Amino acid sequence: MKSTSFATGALAACLLGVASAFAVAVTPAAAVVITSLPDGVKQEFSLHPRSVRVPIEFGDGVTYQATTLTGAQTNSYFGYTDGFTFPDGTNWGGGEPFAAVGLQSAIMSFTFDDPVSALLANFIWSRTQDTAFKFRAYNANGALLESLTFATNDPAYPKGYYGFQRETNDIARFEVEGYYFGVRDLSTFVDPTAAVPEPATWAMMIMGFGAAGAAMRRRRAMLTA
Repeated sequence: MKSTSFATGALAACLLGVASAFAVAVTPAAAVVITSLPDGVKQEFSLHPRSVRVPIEFGDGVTYQATTLTGAQTNSYFGYTDGFTFPDGTNWGGGEPFAAVGLQSAIMSFTFDDPVSALLANFIWSRTQDTAFKFRAYNANGALLESLTFATNDPAYPKGYYGFQRETNDIARFEVEGYYFGVRDLSTFVDPTAAVPEPATWAMMIMGFGAAGAAMRRRRAMLTA
């Protein structure tokens, strides 16, 4: 009876170790909010002379689309270079191609064929509305990795460059949500030395279950001896 209890306790301890290892393996890497990305690769916006309502592929395997807050596709400007004036009087026309939405709340998404570890873009938004401006990063499974939300009139967040940087190449989609805003000069970075989370997770699980199986075989041998 004591041997059985001992074996059960040992197995439980081993399985607890597996669960702990698995928990460590799947814990998302912490993100850092950045305002510069010196090693970033610029993703050139393809030029479009008028508003668009469908997903647009551009750069190195990046897909852009704009939707309403309920997920319906909506009109936006992408790869636009003509005059577009924001509520603060800033006009982005005549320079860098940009994406923008006017008098509406919308979500712009940038989906990457190959997940990245960092991204950065230049943002401008209406500061006259008492609303929130939001950045969100997701992995390939749609799980939220990181987000940043601030009031549009918060002086701590001036218009300019913002992005995320992580320890793994797991950012598969980046979203921007706001009212009357623009995005341009998007750059991304793939870290060649970053860990790949999925294989590491499976390796930890396989090692843990292998250890659990070995422990069970040893305990059975002790009981039958």
